[in-house]
Amino acid sequence: MFKGKLAAAVAVVSLALASSAFATKVGPGLGYVVFGDQNGPVYDLLAATTNGTFCSQGFAITFGTSGYSGGLIGMEETDKFIADNMDALATDIAMGEGEYVDTLSTMLNVSDSVAFKAALQANFDNIFSSSDVSATEVSGKIYSLVG
Repeated sequence: MFKGKLAAAVAVVSLALASSAFATKVGPGLGYVVFGDQNGPVYDLLAATTNGTFCSQGFAITFGTSGYSGGLIGMEETDKFIADNMDALATDIAMGEGEYVDTLSTMLNVSDSVAFKAALQANFDNIFSSSDVSATEVSGKIYSLVG
């Protein structure tokens, strides 16, 4: 009986140590809320287990809660949207309205889309500083208005 408990403890510690080699944070979810301020593989394992047990990671990502803030995937999608729609986005920003700035507002999850669109319009010359401005530059300037 003691051998089984010892083997289980060794397996948990080994898993925790191995997982720390691959990630330092487990992502959003209830585990992030409960253990997010703690450092180390044991807390990462507890957070991951909590996320898995309560199926909270998918909820957090879907609804933007429990430590999810858009993350890398959201930014990549937004960058691609900006790059693919530069001309239409420039037109909408210049007017201060339109489906492209509405979509961008939604993608960036801004709390006040009216103020966001007004800020974009007021900063049009800065965002689109030249006719050959890159999508990366435009994205960065837009993100600085949101951040």
